[in-house]
Amino acid sequence: MEKYLGTWNYVQPDRDSMRNIAVLNCPAGDPGCASANPLAPAGSVWQIPQIGRVVFSKESDGKVVGRTDRGCTWRFTASSESLDIDPGQTCRNQVINSEYTITRWTVTVSGLHEKETIEGVSRNRRGMFDFVLRNGTRTKAAMEPWARTARRFAGQWKYVPADPSHLVNIATHIEDSTSQVTYQKQRGVVEMTVKPDRTVVARTADGCEWTMTVWGNTADLNPPGQVCRRLGKTITLGFWQVTSDGKQQASIMSGAMQRDGASSRFVLNAGELSRR
Repeated sequence: MEKYLGTWNYVQPDRDSMRNIAVLNCPAGDPGCASANPLAPAGSVWQIPQIGRVVFSKESDGKVVGRTDRGCTWRFTASSESLDIDPGQTCRNQVINSEYTITRWTVTVSGLHEKETIEGVSRNRRGMFDFVLRNGTRTKAAMEPWARTARRFAGQWKYVPADPSHLVNIATHIEDSTSQVTYQKQRGVVEMTVKPDRTVVARTADGCEWTMTVWGNTADLNPPGQVCRRLGKTITLGFWQVTSDGKQQASIMSGAMQRDGASSRFVLNAGELSRR
């Protein structure tokens, strides 16, 4: 059991190999359903990069518990070959406000490398969809030397062109008073500086500065709930996570905005940036 325990980060997602790319499909009984992606045609598959961490720990009853940075806790049965979720379990992802029932989650470990497959059902405001991650890959996370952290994160990063077919770099905004939904392309450059203590200061195109902490290949907004005030608007970030391999970044972000007396919530589910 000991080999499973500790903190594990998803490695950089890759669409070509489908590494750490989950898919949301229409249920088998309704193949032409309205897509989970509101900007895609009916029946479309939505590919969603997976980033972030899980911490596996041992319980007194012999079970292994996995706690994710999305606010979920999952219970597993351990054997010498694998960890397996037992039984199927349900949790609401606190970042994107979507509920999942996971019916299969199998984890295997070899040294510092982890493989996983996940199957389940996702429920959101557009309906119920099959969720599958076939090629999940993580590495055991540890604090890296400053120079390696700087190579991963320091510099200028530009959002790649938005892709509505998979909601890449398209933020969903929901107005609080009317529940009206709008979609905005994420553009511009993020400049990251790595301090000696490995804290990352991220300056976004609107001039806001945000502080993040790094553990392995992943940086997280810390503390959550940071606020930036600009002429006519106030932005509060509740969550921002970035995975970087030094060439590409994948990110997810959620928060709230007040502008001209109106308030809204927003989420960027599939941020993708490349080194400028």
